[in-house]
Amino acid sequence: MPGQQGGLAKVLPAGQRDYSSIRLSRHALERFVERFGVEPESAGELLRRVLSRTRRLGRNPENGAIAVLAVHAERALVAIVQDSSCLTVLTWNQFVPRLGEFGRSKMPRKWGRMLDRLVEPPDAEHEEKSW
Repeated sequence: MPGQQGGLAKVLPAGQRDYSSIRLSRHALERFVERFGVEPESAGELLRRVLSRTRRLGRNPENGAIAVLAVHAERALVAIVQDSSCLTVLTWNQFVPRLGEFGRSKMPRKWGRMLDRLVEPPDAEHEEKSW
């Protein structure tokens, strides 16, 4: 089952999805290496780790592809997922012109907060703040 490690389900904050168990296309791995400067030998493992914490950006109604936002090495990454496969990986700047294809007319609100929530530990959101 997706998001399980050692028999225990990994609990993600609300609104986040774990896509680490989907099939990674060769094209997606090559683009990850090219655009994010990772070593080809470790690209699969790193991309799976990145895809374990994502936020859905939108869906392309023409082909059913889903765009998900993730963070790698403090850089925004957009993975295009369709039929349980990661088809390609884009930088944020490469994805911005395609926002409309995925049902968004403009950039998501509270951008910095959204990115922070993808990199902070899952339990950090639920800790009580002492004032």
